[in-house]
Amino acid sequence: MPFTLILIALFALAFLVFNVVLCVRVWRMAELPRWRRLLPALLLCTALAASAGRAWDITAVAEAVAFPLNAATALLGMYEVDRRRRRERSGVAS
Repeated sequence: MPFTLILIALFALAFLVFNVVLCVRVWRMAELPRWRRLLPALLLCTALAASAGRAWDITAVAEAVAFPLNAATALLGMYEVDRRRRRERSGVAS
């Protein structure tokens, strides 16, 4: 197996762990409405289902949907975490 494929696999695994950690952090924010707490996790599950479709030769869906959903999960999770940090710094009560 070429070294490049190993590096790509490690990056993909690290990105998945990063997304899962963000989803868990957002999930635990009790001050958010339920739909905003669930949205990153739902996006991640949808992306994982689309990626798993490659095992059944449904590559068009995986190519079109998986990466944008993973990116949206990361961006949304970082946005919610950053928004909470800013609220805590400014001292605004929820």
